[in-house]
Amino acid sequence: MSEIMQNLTGETIITVDGKKYKLGKLAGYGAQGVVYEDASEKKMIKLYYPSGSDIVEEDIIERLRFIRDVKMPKNFVDILDIVDRPYTGYVMDKVEDHKPLNSYLIQDKNMSFSEWYNQGLGLRERIFIGYIIAKAFGELERSNLSYCDISGNNILVRTSKGASIKMIDVDNIYVAGKGTAAVLGTPRYIAPEVISRQKNPDVLSDNYSLAVLLFELLRVGHPYISDDILDGTPEDEEAALAGKYEYVNDENSTNMLPADIVFTDKLKQLFERCFVNGKKKRIERPSAKEFEFALLEASNKVIKCPSCGAWHYPRKSGKVYEGCPWCDAVSKPKARLNFYDVLTEGENYRTGKIADGSRQGKIVNTYILREGKNQIKSLYILRYDDPSKDKLSAENFMTIAKNEEGYWVYNEFDKAGIVLYQYSTGKYIEIENKKAVLLQNGDCIYFEINNGDSVTIDVAGKAYSFIRKARFVEEAV
Repeated sequence: MSEIMQNLTGETIITVDGKKYKLGKLAGYGAQGVVYEDASEKKMIKLYYPSGSDIVEEDIIERLRFIRDVKMPKNFVDILDIVDRPYTGYVMDKVEDHKPLNSYLIQDKNMSFSEWYNQGLGLRERIFIGYIIAKAFGELERSNLSYCDISGNNILVRTSKGASIKMIDVDNIYVAGKGTAAVLGTPRYIAPEVISRQKNPDVLSDNYSLAVLLFELLRVGHPYISDDILDGTPEDEEAALAGKYEYVNDENSTNMLPADIVFTDKLKQLFERCFVNGKKKRIERPSAKEFEFALLEASNKVIKCPSCGAWHYPRKSGKVYEGCPWCDAVSKPKARLNFYDVLTEGENYRTGKIADGSRQGKIVNTYILREGKNQIKSLYILRYDDPSKDKLSAENFMTIAKNEEGYWVYNEFDKAGIVLYQYSTGKYIEIENKKAVLLQNGDCIYFEINNGDSVTIDVAGKAYSFIRKARFVEEAV
């Protein structure tokens, strides 16, 4: 039957509304059916292999109607029309100028690994693609929908003319509790409880699949496939994909990039939560939103090696920067913001002594500043782990702009409570709307977002002041 359906070019199919499409060239085929371009080359048409049962065909059409009427996030390619003659299927827009995510997951054998991994913007590009994917799945998650079939084939990517991702095969989207999922997924990404048929696909199994995909995008390996599994039997690999082996570690995963090279500490924590605790305790798996914010942070921690051009995290050994992990050449950031939580004695943070005895407070994040314009998100200023701050965390809070004179703090978005402490003068300056002030090494930006002040805390009758600040640091040449 599949051979017959791979030779339908020139035939006409009809939708449930009576609209006709002429089939153009075959674009692909798989376990469910075939995909054709229409004759105009502007639409794609997926046709399912005939089931031989009117009841099954009616169920498929009912499911397609439901998915068509669901409001999808913008990255998901909508079902436009439903086909019912002479085959069952649906019509969607053709995605132009995108390539399968697999081009980032499977090495091009015509290139060295280093050349392949670092093409384009390398690690920075991969982090940003992961961020967009996680953001899209976060939007789907909030609708209680499960994509089911996360894989490198079903996600299309464009990095030129503005970064974009598109999710195809939306016909497999599933609402938990509504019948049975059309597919379980691609074996490499299916959650263990779905492989064992203990659970139907849902948001938590999607969280697992998303984590595997992001892990592969950055490390180019699977979280359960160690060196021994890779050198073992197909049965060993099947067991590993089912989660029957332990999460890989630095000693047994030399077949992939080291975690320290491509993960931030935050990403390490999230992946460990998913593949250690979350393997059986599904509720402990990180959400798509957590990965979204962690990847956004990671994108602001990478620098470009001036020698080989590879993007990487700057690494320190004590106070000295180590070389680029790809070529060992000297590579370090020019400037950065270090974000701190500051607890001072007394009700006034400006005059109180830091309570923990440190010089700056407790460091919580770092943002590497680049040439040109740096838009600092609210997650650096607010507690992004507070669910009530989800929307604010993704908003722009302020700008650090670089020109020939240096770096400027600029209140571009009319945020209240941005106060600059000038290290050289000891003065505090409020950065008003559309105002910019030149930064000097050691200057600190305080965020008086609690009604124009810090937060006052009383502990055993003693007053303390809490505030978040960012310290501007320029590296010596």
